Amino acid sequence: MAATTEHKIESAMAAECLSGRIRKLGRVVNSIFDRQFRPHGVRSSQISILIVVGLHGPTTATEVCGRLCLEKSTLSRDLERLIENGWIRATEAGGRRRNLELTTEGRALIRRVQPAWKIAQAEVQKLLGPALSTELCRVVDATLSLDDTD
Repeated sequence: MAATTEHKIESAMAAECLSGRIRKLGRVVNSIFDRQFRPHGVRSSQISILIVVGLHGPTTATEVCGRLCLEKSTLSRDLERLIENGWIRATEAGGRRRNLELTTEGRALIRRVQPAWKIAQAEVQKLLGPALSTELCRVVDATLSLDDTD
């Protein structure tokens, strides 16, 4: 009897879990973008970092984490590769802080991947449909603005 109850609980959680569903959607979307970015030697997670540093640099790792809702350890792995490839420059900013800036090579990479980004963007929009694509952006923006008020 207990196994049946546990199975019902697991089934209900699997059917209703927003976290699991959102994570699956994220993996599908990331794989579409990563497939397009692969010829350029970069992943979608790294492009996101390049974009944030390009828009807000010089900036710090803490600020990038905040803007992308990332843990520092997650950022560190991608950031190390971006610095090694010369796409981001890290300079001392006092104490343990480093300023991050997009390099000329980093800006050139963003320009090179833009056509691939457009293809991936169109593929995801086709997969989701226009209404869901628009609603997803609205929900994410609204959720993040709520988080910013804390």
